[in-house]
Amino acid sequence: MKIQGQNIFEEFLKVPKLDEMKNILCVQPHPDDVDLSIGGIVAKLTQMGAKITYVTVTDGSAGTLDESIMGSKLSSIRKREQEEAAKILGVSELIWLDFEDLGSYTVEEVRVKIVEIIREKKPDAVLTVDPFLPYEAHPDHTKCGLATAQAVLFYRLPKILGGSCEKTVKIIGFFNSSKPNTIFELTEEDFQRKMKALSCHRSQFDEGTLQMIASYFTIRSQIYKTNHAVETLKILPPIALHVFPEVEQL
Repeated sequence: MKIQGQNIFEEFLKVPKLDEMKNILCVQPHPDDVDLSIGGIVAKLTQMGAKITYVTVTDGSAGTLDESIMGSKLSSIRKREQEEAAKILGVSELIWLDFEDLGSYTVEEVRVKIVEIIREKKPDAVLTVDPFLPYEAHPDHTKCGLATAQAVLFYRLPKILGGSCEKTVKIIGFFNSSKPNTIFELTEEDFQRKMKALSCHRSQFDEGTLQMIASYFTIRSQIYKTNHAVETLKILPPIALHVFPEVEQL
């Protein structure tokens, strides 16, 4: 693992290393988003003994060009695919929120559900899609990322759901970020487990698409000047989620 960048805010906004976290919550918009974006990191962390829980916000019912399977049929297919992939990566638990894929649900509705899960599971780290990605047009992605970030910021407040919660979350991490600050070099075993997990998502990735994904990660390794496939995250302490303009540069 390589950490990019040094600046005067580093010590103040210092966060523990992700590979020191033992209880990790990954919140994704659809089945396959975590596996595609950071499946190698998940494989690495579970191999090191971390307990990883996936929370999937939507039912995945819209992700097809085939009208004959769109809806509940596709949702069932994608859940089975995610279950199969999770076993390969060593994921401990899958939680389904079942909001309608491309539905009219709100950030606030998702936020409440994620606060409930954070209070119950007490994760050390929460990872999700980066809702601040420039040009991101998919509303499920922006709603998932914003709701998760807000949940990490507010989960201790009695205003949400009442009661209180002791502080547990040490890290908020965003994948698919345009400004990552942490690079994970994957071993060949990590990468092959990622690709094997992706191959379980047969409704989304055919053989040609899987080959294209593998090629993309080969090109990416050249960009990061390494001989290994890499995955990246923007890792921050939860305090950084409010009124810190310098965070963009971390």
